[in-house]
Amino acid sequence: MRKKLTIASVVSLAVLPVLLPGNDASAIPAFARKYGTSCYTCHSGFPARNAFGEAFKNNGYRWPGGEDEDKSKQEQLKMGADGWKKTFPTSPWPAEIPGYAPAALWVRGNLVDYKSSFKTRAGSVTDARLQQGAAGMLNNATLFFGGTMGDNLSTLIQYNPTAGSTTGQIVWNFKPGLKLSFGNGFTDITFGNQTNLGVGAISGLVPALGSSAELVYIPQEQLKLTIGVGQANNAAPANDEKWGDSRYVRAKYKIGGAGLLSGAGGTYGNEFVGLDNNITFGATVFQASPTTATGNYAISIAPYTNNTQNEHLVYEGDVSGSYGSFMGSLGLSYSSLLRKNNLRADVGYFIYPWLKGTATYQSLQSALNPSLALGLTAHLRANASLAATFTTFSNQWSSPNTAASTAENANTFILAGAFAF
Repeated sequence: MRKKLTIASVVSLAVLPVLLPGNDASAIPAFARKYGTSCYTCHSGFPARNAFGEAFKNNGYRWPGGEDEDKSKQEQLKMGADGWKKTFPTSPWPAEIPGYAPAALWVRGNLVDYKSSFKTRAGSVTDARLQQGAAGMLNNATLFFGGTMGDNLSTLIQYNPTAGSTTGQIVWNFKPGLKLSFGNGFTDITFGNQTNLGVGAISGLVPALGSSAELVYIPQEQLKLTIGVGQANNAAPANDEKWGDSRYVRAKYKIGGAGLLSGAGGTYGNEFVGLDNNITFGATVFQASPTTATGNYAISIAPYTNNTQNEHLVYEGDVSGSYGSFMGSLGLSYSSLLRKNNLRADVGYFIYPWLKGTATYQSLQSALNPSLALGLTAHLRANASLAATFTTFSNQWSSPNTAASTAENANTFILAGAFAF
């Protein structure tokens, strides 16, 4: 029997056994501790968010429906008296910070990394081998910090000591459905590795963004509009980079399912994993200005390295959705510089609430090697998972380059582990 997807019913999922999905990078245990709930409340298996998780993110990492303070199980620490608001600006504006350590640790890495034998155009052969390398297993760790500071300000920051990099965003919520974010390494368009987002099709076609600002407006439960501006994170020429050399707009429209802002309404397709039956359409336009001293946009994707033009436009369209235990997405993009299309398609099926099978096909111009990846992810606990992935390629060679050193594409098998606390 179908069930209404309300906030109360989604929260009730948190009392299910701990063999549940959920270790997405934004599903940090800091939020689980704040609200006294499971990662599963917002996620339906890595890396997909369920309808409530989408609403949580759209509300600036706050509980939807204006219930953040009521649902929080941990008190905020007041920094100043409320009376200061009346005497401002002759006194500082009062603030508050999480009354707990808003931190989490996410550790992951490859337990097994196998690559089949391959040869070069010159005929030399490299035997099949394990590729664990000197870094060893579970060699990647990220520290996350996330929480709210007062009625309007939220933040989600991640620090990767391996790479020595810090990324994240600070969010100002003007009102429900209208927020402004500042930061780096984020946007609504570059999280293309998520299986429920067809925007993965733009991978490699747009420059990585450095400092950025993004405005999100949700005028109704089914419609989300995003506009962003940022600085392209290019290695050179450093003195030519400028604020605003990358601009983008994105629209997303959801038919059926729960609201993008409230996380309520709709019906469960699979009540165990929080999927609501829906179909969602999206479209993105990304414009990059010149990034070279000569006033041209240069791209470092072989064999198009020397192609330049004054502006680089990428157009993208995608459709995603879920029905019952199925979920999937399809994304297609076109680059005005490469004059080629990118294609990415993802499907997923929950065999059990804790066991998910996936298949991903992508033909990305930047990679020049269409691939099919078959995966199986087991969420041993809400905060721990094992994922097996086999990847094969439809092209024999990894590059059209005819050099003798050009190598064949080799099939790979990876068993990866991850846990967070």
